[in-house]
Amino acid sequence: MLQFWQRAVNKCLIFDADDTLWENNIYFLRAIEEFLDLIAPLAPDRSGVLQVLSEVEKELIPQGGYGTRNFLRALLETFHRFYSGPDGRAYFQGMEQIGERLRSHPLELLPGVASILQTLRHSHRLMLFTKGDPEEQSGKVKRSGLQDYFDCVEIVEEKNTLAYQRLIGGRQLLPQSTFMIGNSPRSDVSPALAAGLWAIYIPHPHTWELEHEQIEPHPRLLVASSIHEIPSLLTRF
Repeated sequence: MLQFWQRAVNKCLIFDADDTLWENNIYFLRAIEEFLDLIAPLAPDRSGVLQVLSEVEKELIPQGGYGTRNFLRALLETFHRFYSGPDGRAYFQGMEQIGERLRSHPLELLPGVASILQTLRHSHRLMLFTKGDPEEQSGKVKRSGLQDYFDCVEIVEEKNTLAYQRLIGGRQLLPQSTFMIGNSPRSDVSPALAAGLWAIYIPHPHTWELEHEQIEPHPRLLVASSIHEIPSLLTRF
């Protein structure tokens, strides 16, 4: 990768990936709707199924982390909590088809992402910091065509305060001039602020519910309606 950071060692922008640079959760939401349709004969209370699925995901994340594989495992476990019959072949086939569609969906960049990164790389060191299955996430980065804009790509199991502290130390970042940019209050905003970084929160209408949390006002927190606002926000610094 090109070492753009050599032009701007003291200024760094760290970007989240899923639902910040490209669409992600919309495909999982579609898969959930397909799953609800599939098991409707067994469990017509869709809100009840969603509640169980959310609980199952919380149970499985510490074991299997984030990503498509663990999500599909959560669908299967949720199904078993509603069905204990002798032959669920049709349901299993339906879930396999849901999984295949989820694994093969196109990667859709959010509007204007490439041009904004092209602009920002001339004045800032750019990094990509994402969590999840390393193979799945690195595959998304390659398919996105954005990798050459970044000095480095870091994929971690969890984006918590410790992960940000390790990133700061490992990449020799200056917290007072480093911004974390993302759509997740839980993974992109709160832990980045706790680690001493600035944060730019870009809400996404379909952010995963497990990434939601209350965001309190903070002197190092900025809010943008889209990635297009980032260059003008940074002119103040």
